[in-house]
Amino acid sequence: MLDELGQKIIRELQEDARQSFREIGRKLEVSEGTVRNRVKGLVKNNTMKISAIPNPEQLGFNFMCIMCIEVKVGSAERVEQLLIKSPNVYFLCGCTGTYDIIGIFVFHTPKEFDEFVKNVIANIPEIVRTSTFVAMHISRSPWEHNLDVTELCKS
Repeated sequence: MLDELGQKIIRELQEDARQSFREIGRKLEVSEGTVRNRVKGLVKNNTMKISAIPNPEQLGFNFMCIMCIEVKVGSAERVEQLLIKSPNVYFLCGCTGTYDIIGIFVFHTPKEFDEFVKNVIANIPEIVRTSTFVAMHISRSPWEHNLDVTELCKS
């Protein structure tokens, strides 16, 4: 479980990941070394990752969709491994329910998506069927809104 200080450090880094440990320590009234050690531990145990989050739309990826994929029994991991090779895969997970895999895919144009379906999806024989939902607008995204760790940890 993430303690209050860990939550505050993450919140500070979400606001500005370029600020120094000294600055974060000053804001949270702890030493620079405490912040450095906490961040090192949070990264090491995979609680967080410090990285840039690009905005796909600003990079020209104006066609985003969610694809639900049903596969032959026992082949989900193989299909996932094939799909994650594509740079157009923004998010991919195995799931329960009618479909076995759900992914978020980004493309420059609908034509590029069409080519992906014809050249990638259609060439994976384990895929039984797909259902695709085109994003008309984005209400919440990782490049605009941070996950509120403090609120989540209250639950």
